[in-house]
Amino acid sequence: MAELWAVILAAGEGKRMHSRLPKVLHPLCGRRMLEYILRSTVELTSQVLVVVGHGASQVQETLGDKWSYVLQEQQLGTGHAVMEALQKLPDKGILLVLCGDTPLLEASYLKKLINCYHEHKAAVATAQVPDPSGYGRVVRNTNGKVIKIVEDKDASDRERELREINTGTYCFDLELLRHYLPRLKTDNLQHEYYLPDVITMMHQDGYPVGACCLDDYRVGLGINNRAQLAEAIGILQQKVKLGLMQKGVTIEKPDTVYVDVDVQVGMDTVLRPHCVLEKGTIIGKQCIIGPGSYLSQAIVGDDSVISYSVVDNYRLEINSEVGPFAHLKGEG
Repeated sequence: MAELWAVILAAGEGKRMHSRLPKVLHPLCGRRMLEYILRSTVELTSQVLVVVGHGASQVQETLGDKWSYVLQEQQLGTGHAVMEALQKLPDKGILLVLCGDTPLLEASYLKKLINCYHEHKAAVATAQVPDPSGYGRVVRNTNGKVIKIVEDKDASDRERELREINTGTYCFDLELLRHYLPRLKTDNLQHEYYLPDVITMMHQDGYPVGACCLDDYRVGLGINNRAQLAEAIGILQQKVKLGLMQKGVTIEKPDTVYVDVDVQVGMDTVLRPHCVLEKGTIIGKQCIIGPGSYLSQAIVGDDSVISYSVVDNYRLEINSEVGPFAHLKGEG
């Protein structure tokens, strides 16, 4: 069976974030944006390349040396980014191309994309969106195969009416990709090498291209600004809190409670309104947390009660009572 590789595109500046921090390093619920897609990818393959560019040293320093990096010195488009990665990829195999700003795209969706690829010669993850403005449109033929992907700025009026958009997530045959990448041109409004143009050329040469349309369009959309960041955080929060409630945690008013993704909470614990539980926090069984409490890197023993208090990098034994209006802060 062909080897599976992944290239994650994380070189963009993210100008619309208006930040000194590279876009893919912005935090969501206790993790960096880029960490989410990396975690999803390694469930499928350990052969992962991260393409870095803007803020490359900062990205590498933050993520560490457990990953293999490719430097894209000039950001000349998605096609160019994959070209830069080719030197570290084998001649043959299967390649996932993913975006570093899609934290909601879980491994289950990537598996569906790979299954779609196996029925074709390439596959792209798509989504039906309420407002497709600004996104590349997916054009299909009468058989449902993808004919081309056209960027919003380059689309005709009729193509702009299409609501199925390209999420920027692909699965390719590496041997075919090596054949088509050198043929990319920059004859578009952005003067960039568009990776989606490979899809168009493959169709023209008779290779079938499939589209894997996401059930929930939101999971495939990239984060480009602070409003989209907030929306993604909201979606993640719903998932995290639902998971806790399904494991026996009571959250009295979920829309007022914030919980990072790695927080652990024991069965029969009650989270009262206006609590914030940040990364590194572990809460035992049958506790009452809140109202109005902030916990970060806190270890809380069973049967403890905390109200209107801050517990930061501090360990509480079983049957502890804290507050109201206490501030416990550990060293370091």
